[in-house]
Amino acid sequence: MPAKSFINISGRRVATDAPPYVIAEMSANHNGSIATARRIIDAAKLAGADAVKIQTYTPDTITLDSHLPDF
Repeated sequence: MPAKSFINISGRRVATDAPPYVIAEMSANHNGSIATARRIIDAAKLAGADAVKIQTYTPDTITLDSHLPDF
């Protein structure tokens, strides 16, 4: 029988034979506010999420540096 592979995240075993590891997606819905981010994290935890993915950006970091008419 092949060895089962798994990872451990902060003491939580993540594997195909373990309960799902749920990652909530906050994206940039915090609008740059730490207080809003904390409220979203608290709500995700209350809903059962194991982790939250946070994204921060400025418009110039997610767009192409192009001077073409389409942009």
